[in-house]
Amino acid sequence: MGKSMLGRNLLRADAIVSYTALVEASMTSTQTLFSLPKGAVVSDAFFDVVVPLADTETNISEVKIAIGVSGSTAAYMTSTSAFTGTATAGTRYADKTNPSTYRVISSATDVIATCSATGANFGDGADTALDAGVVRLTVLYHVLPIAI
Repeated sequence: MGKSMLGRNLLRADAIVSYTALVEASMTSTQTLFSLPKGAVVSDAFFDVVVPLADTETNISEVKIAIGVSGSTAAYMTSTSAFTGTATAGTRYADKTNPSTYRVISSATDVIATCSATGANFGDGADTALDAGVVRLTVLYHVLPIAI
C-alpha cells in the first residue's frame, strides 16, 4: 500500500513584501515570491500583516494582494486588502483555496503576489508613494513523490 499525502510533510514557503518594493509607475505590481517544486500540491495560502500598507502623502486609498501563478494570479488567494484602516497589524488574512487549484505542479513554478492600488500609482518606477507596510505571504504545500 502506497503512502497517502497525509503521511507527507506539510511544507511552508514564506516571502516578505515591504512597501519599498512597490515602486511601479502603475496601479499594479507583480512580486515573485518563491518557486514551488515539481510535484507540489498547494494546500493553503494566506498573508500576515506585520504593518499595514499606508500612504499619507498621495492618493492611494487601498492596496489589495492576491496570491497565485502566472496566468492565474488569484489561484491560491483572492484579492484582499492589506491597507491601513482595513487591515490590522498582527492579523492573518486568508480565503478558502478553490479546490480546482489544488493541483499538482507539473514543473517548478513561481508563486506571485499581485498587488493592486486604488487611487494612484504605486510610485514613479524608482521610488514608492507608500509610507509604510510589511506583509508576510505564505503558501502551504506537499510534494508528491511521483515522477510527473
